[in-house]
Amino acid sequence: MRYVTIASLLILGSTTQAVGQTGPAPSNDAVVASRTEMRELIEAMQATAKASRENVDYARVVPDLLYQILTKLDKIEDKLDKVETTLKATQASASKKR
Repeated sequence: MRYVTIASLLILGSTTQAVGQTGPAPSNDAVVASRTEMRELIEAMQATAKASRENVDYARVVPDLLYQILTKLDKIEDKLDKVETTLKATQASASKKR
């Protein structure tokens, strides 16, 4: 019984593959493009490639600029902290003198 089931599955599998392969082959005459159409396609592909390169360059530059801006903001924040600490120290010393 087991052998019959396995044999029937194998036959069924090979039959479905054979049925799937019986379709007609596509003809080469279906796609005919003129030289101008091919030239337009090539120009469009070149424009797409150029835009992709520009996008990659932009993606490389933006993180660098953001990093520089964040570094500057950190420096400014540190300077503001120093000024705040100095103001608190001078206010504390001024209140002790009175």
